[in-house]
Amino acid sequence: MPYCNDIIRGMSANKNHKNTSRNRLVILLAASLFLMLALLLVVLLDPRSKSSDAKIPSAEQSTSQEASSAGQASSVEATEKDQTSAMVFEDASGQFILPEGGAGLFALPSDERDGTASSANDLSSDSSSTDPPLPVNPDRVIYREGFSKEPLTEDIIQKINGVSFHENDVITFDDLSFLRLRYIDFTGTEQNGEMICNKKIADDLLEVFAGLYDAGYQIDKIRLIDEYDGDDDLSCADDNTSCFNFRTVSGSGNLSKHAKGMAVDVNPFYNPYITYPGGKQKISPAGSEPYADRSRMQAHMIDEQDLCYKLFKEHGFTWGGHWKSMKDYQHFEKP
Repeated sequence: MPYCNDIIRGMSANKNHKNTSRNRLVILLAASLFLMLALLLVVLLDPRSKSSDAKIPSAEQSTSQEASSAGQASSVEATEKDQTSAMVFEDASGQFILPEGGAGLFALPSDERDGTASSANDLSSDSSSTDPPLPVNPDRVIYREGFSKEPLTEDIIQKINGVSFHENDVITFDDLSFLRLRYIDFTGTEQNGEMICNKKIADDLLEVFAGLYDAGYQIDKIRLIDEYDGDDDLSCADDNTSCFNFRTVSGSGNLSKHAKGMAVDVNPFYNPYITYPGGKQKISPAGSEPYADRSRMQAHMIDEQDLCYKLFKEHGFTWGGHWKSMKDYQHFEKP
């Protein structure tokens, strides 16, 4: 019996020892778990961790921001191209749209005639032009870049009234058209000219002068004769190509075709007007005598082989070089 009691006491002591070890293990695990949770909480609440996260975007965010920036840059670039393309025709004025590669007469639709339409061209843009933008005119009609027609504006009427235009019963302001014509001058430089003509021949002149421009045909200058105070002699002496001028035929009381805006004088100094008053030859303008002899053709002199002659003839004009009693080599008119 004493032996059995010793065994029972040993077993009881061993059981108590195991319980004590188990309790210590549980306490140790609980303490470890508490420390881990405390460390995690410290990390989550650390402000430096938030700042770092804010400064370093994810790869997806970086890609999205780069794409957005690229899109904005493309939009700005496209806008800049739209603003600079335009030949506008009309010297970048912004009031007209020129169909790409399009020639032929057209006008803006009525809902775009407020001067706010985007420029295309300009109208293209004149490679050498530094002219200021054209004033908005809803009635302006574009033939092609550099070539247009429109009714006389109040500014033009004020400029020509009492100079090239005088009150009469033959023609009114409403019968006339104001043209803008691009041309190549004697130095090979592109220029933009102005001309007033009868509106009946406005389309013809746009086509003729566009054809001359395309061929590189040289014209000394194209200005309103009002720049010469309406003096035809001064205009011709300066070799100015012009059309309308309400005047009579030189040496006569009859109205000239120019008075109706139905005639054009081209490079008049090199293509003089020759008459025979009293049987004596008179060559105008003064100084153009070397170009009266048409047997020796020189640059800028018009004959039947000249492109200028051919284009005007195709459009139904007659040439003063064919006249019998006098010669007017500069002159083209339409009935």
